[in-house]
Amino acid sequence: MRRGLPRTAGALPVAATALCALAVFFGGGSKYPPLVLIGTCVVLAAAVVLALASLGHLALPRLDGAGVAFVGLFGAFVLWNGLSIVWSLQPDRSWEYFNRGAVYFAVVVLGVVVAAAPRAPRWMAGGLLVVFSAALVWALLGKVIPNLGPDVERTARLRAPLDYWNALALVAGMTIPLALWAAVRREHLRLVRVASVVAVYLATVALLLTYSRGGVAVALVAVSAYVALARRRLETVSALLVGVAPAVVLSLWAFTRPGLVDAGRPYDERLRAGLEFGAAALLLAGAVAFVAWLGVANDGRWQTRVSRRLSLRAVAAVSVVVVVACALAVTRGDPVGWARNSWREFTNPVTEANSGPGRLADFGSNSRWTWWGEAWRLWEEHPVGGTGTGTFSLARRPLRTNTTVATEPHNLALQFLSETGLVGLLLVVGAGAAATFAIVRSLRLLEESDAAAASALAVLLLAYLVHGLVDYDWDFVAVSVPCFLVLGLLVAAGRPSVRAARRPFLLVGAALLGMALVASIAPPWLADREVASAYDTLERGDAPGAARDARRARTLNPLAVEPLFAEAVAEEGQGNRQQALDLYARAVELQPENPRTWFELGRYEIDVGLRNAGIKHLLRSSELDRWGPADPLLGTLGL
Repeated sequence: MRRGLPRTAGALPVAATALCALAVFFGGGSKYPPLVLIGTCVVLAAAVVLALASLGHLALPRLDGAGVAFVGLFGAFVLWNGLSIVWSLQPDRSWEYFNRGAVYFAVVVLGVVVAAAPRAPRWMAGGLLVVFSAALVWALLGKVIPNLGPDVERTARLRAPLDYWNALALVAGMTIPLALWAAVRREHLRLVRVASVVAVYLATVALLLTYSRGGVAVALVAVSAYVALARRRLETVSALLVGVAPAVVLSLWAFTRPGLVDAGRPYDERLRAGLEFGAAALLLAGAVAFVAWLGVANDGRWQTRVSRRLSLRAVAAVSVVVVVACALAVTRGDPVGWARNSWREFTNPVTEANSGPGRLADFGSNSRWTWWGEAWRLWEEHPVGGTGTGTFSLARRPLRTNTTVATEPHNLALQFLSETGLVGLLLVVGAGAAATFAIVRSLRLLEESDAAAASALAVLLLAYLVHGLVDYDWDFVAVSVPCFLVLGLLVAAGRPSVRAARRPFLLVGAALLGMALVASIAPPWLADREVASAYDTLERGDAPGAARDARRARTLNPLAVEPLFAEAVAEEGQGNRQQALDLYARAVELQPENPRTWFELGRYEIDVGLRNAGIKHLLRSSELDRWGPADPLLGTLGL
């Protein structure tokens, strides 16, 4: 325990790990409602630790210039997200995204505070390894016992508990470096080291069963980076081979079982295949554990007979031979032609990868190339401030050439550029550069055992960053909360901890800021509940009650159009045509670039006999989205 550091600080990594577990298991994919509970817990936790620090009960790391710059720039980026509500095409959506960014900033603050705890990098690396491994085990259990997993009517790709296969693949890719770190450190218990090699095996199986090409590529990058950073490279590569080889064999066998990899299969077939898969997985896990136990038990003995340098050269030579052989097999001796054809397939907007294991060999971008082009065009139209954070799905409607729905462009850089403009991108890039400088210095300041854990944690951030080039991980609290916690920790790790004098003003400020953020997070969710209640009430025939519920929703979220639509329907039910018409018109005024507001107004005008006005507004909706519902309605009108 460091001098002057309260014993309660040792509990901070455990509490932070518990928050990560909450995010991983209950993050609910990219949905907003789970953020309310998780975000409230995170914000309150950050407010509490800042309050304790202001009273002198908790020591804080003294950030250097790079650390201060990172916190300041990241905070400015979050505030810019909030400011974009003013010019946003969809202000209610931007409000939700501002809340998401505020939660991540609070997570960073927690990470900075956790860095003051003794052995914080080791505690955090071990805690995340346990959380991630538990999530992957749960995901694999869903294959063994179908009732535990999600439905597979649309796809059989592994995705629970994160509700998105690519996010689960990222977690699997981040688990492997953590497991390698735990496996090769000789200060760890033998059982822990053996279990960590088994974790490498399980993570690889889960990764391959997501069929995520981006996840596999990111895992390769993460593992390569960790091996390059590791001091015990030979042990690291050995543990990797012991865990990965049987995982690949098991996955290739699983790919041949329709009950495991095909969507829509009967339950009894899925259960039979799942039990076979579970038995094979347990058998191979036992073999991995046995080999790992032998390796750990004889750790160091065989190195007296074999030159370490010679062994590393042999491993490198074998790796090169394998890579070259795979490259020749894949390209069929024509790497230039293969690269040209692969690029054409990737940039072809109509090329879609299949939903089975065969997609691992496909190079179609699944519309990403199209979305990236749309995001770039949106930035060209709104270069300074963007279209408003979180608005890509709406902003792309006039540009899209098919009915494909995209929440985000699946590239964080283009997402920030198109939605927050050049200002937002510069802020987040500046924050990233400052964080990089701070983390590099942290790795130099930490003692060897903590630095090894910190290196594994830094690889997690690299994986998150690389994966963000092909996906929208910002929307998933399950992966973003752990990564931003690690980011805050590494920025502050190794710095001297100081206990500040009592500062009542800081205490009051932390309390007020915490309450303000909690008050900002909940209303959009509560408004959605009131809207749902309004429609339920309307189905029961209580139109006045539905109107009251809708008005409460408007009070909670005056930026959203859904409460206006719900109230308009309730007024229709009461025969108040003019009030309903006014509400639809108000929705258009609130979001004039939203094709749905024009459609609802035009549809209602047609219904009440205002044909000319209705046609005009339906045409405007069609201009904003020619793949929306306005065109079919215009067709029925003979237009």
